[in-house]
Amino acid sequence: MSFPRMAGRLVVVGGWGVRVEMLKGLYGFWPGTVELVSLNDSLIARCDSVADVADELLSRYPETSVWMGWSLGAQIVMEAASRDTAAVSAVITLVGFPKFIADERWLNGMSEDEFDVFRRGLSRESERYWIHFLLLMISGAAEGRAERQRLKIWLDQGPPVSPGNLMKSLNWLQQTDQRLLWSQVEVPVLHITGACDQVVATWAGALETPPATIEISIPGMAHWPGGVFAGDCRAVIETFFQSLSEKS
Repeated sequence: MSFPRMAGRLVVVGGWGVRVEMLKGLYGFWPGTVELVSLNDSLIARCDSVADVADELLSRYPETSVWMGWSLGAQIVMEAASRDTAAVSAVITLVGFPKFIADERWLNGMSEDEFDVFRRGLSRESERYWIHFLLLMISGAAEGRAERQRLKIWLDQGPPVSPGNLMKSLNWLQQTDQRLLWSQVEVPVLHITGACDQVVATWAGALETPPATIEISIPGMAHWPGGVFAGDCRAVIETFFQSLSEKS
C-alpha cells in the first residue's frame, strides 16, 4: 500500500469494550506517527460522555492529524472533528454510526428493547455478555470461521475494562445522537461500514452528508474491520487519500 506522507499523524480510537490493537491490520500501514487510544478504565473514569472523551483527546493531540475511530470510537472522532478542525484534518470511521439506538425516526440502529436486554445482562454477568458482544461483532461475516480464529486471541485475554466502566461507556451509546453533527462536519470524512454488520444496521443513504463525505460498504464484513477484511478496508482508505491528494 502506498499512502502520501502528507497524511501526517494518525490518531486511532478503539470501540466499546475492545482493545485498539485489534485494528493493527489497518493502522500498521500508516507512513507517519500513530497514536493508539483504547477506551480503557483510565480514560472512561475521567469522562462522562462522548464529548468529554473528544475534549480529552484533543488536549492530548492538538497538532493536525487524521483521526480514525471504530464503532463508539467513530462517534468520538466525529465529535473531535466538529470541535476543532485545526486538529482534525480528515476522519475515517469504521463501522460507526451517528445514532446507536433506533427509534421511530431512525430505523438504522439497535432496538431499545434489545439494548435493554444486553444492558441488564451486562450488569449481572459482565464477562459473559462481553464475550457475547465480541462474538456478535463477527456474526454474519462471510469469512466467519477465519474471523473466529483471529478473534480467539482477544477473547482469551478477557475484558480490557472493568465491569463498572463497561456499563458507564455503554450508556454513552444510548445517550449520543450525532445525526446533525454528521450531516454538517466540515472536514473530509470516509465512512466504512460492513454489509453484514449484526451489531447495528448500515445507515448508508439514510442521512444526508456533506459533499466531502464518502460512504463505502465492505461486502461480507460484519463489525470487526481489523480481522479478515482489513485488506479491503486498507484499499478503500488508500483510494480515499489518493482522491484527497488529487484535489489538493
